[in-house]
Amino acid sequence: MKALQCDMPQGCSLRRDIDKYYLWDSFEIPLSRTDIGMQDLYLGIFAHPTRTFKFLMVIRNAVVSMFGIKGPTVQQLNHIEIRKTEYAVGEKMALFRLISRSDVEIVAGGEDRHLDFRVSVLRIGESGVNRVVVTTAVDAHNLFGKVYLFFIMPFHRWGVRTILDNALAAHRI
Repeated sequence: MKALQCDMPQGCSLRRDIDKYYLWDSFEIPLSRTDIGMQDLYLGIFAHPTRTFKFLMVIRNAVVSMFGIKGPTVQQLNHIEIRKTEYAVGEKMALFRLISRSDVEIVAGGEDRHLDFRVSVLRIGESGVNRVVVTTAVDAHNLFGKVYLFFIMPFHRWGVRTILDNALAAHRI
């Protein structure tokens, strides 16, 4: 099964601020594991970037760092910490800062002078079908943030699909 683009789910906490975002997207994939909690689900998706993803992030970071957009370093991409049993709001969880968590959703994100972003990982169980929806929402602060998003969005969509597909194939989710 492959990750598919979908509408933002009703249960996604980012929905309450949907009008403030410059853009957002959501992708869903069925879960093969229903025995894991939200933290393991989130880490199963974001703590295992592929070599291609890391390479593209290094190139992206080299270009956009000149304009004040932050990103993970090569060291951070190669050594993602996943040993903690519990993460507190405000701590870095895989690549992003933990903003909120519940029994069915984790929201993480980051901010810089050009844009703020949020990533929701939402577990949905309906009619005996369990799936996860990853929603990314971005608030662009200025023209540079909007231009950046114009160029990065095709890579973003590919990246989200890829990490979801890989997490499912590796039976992490």
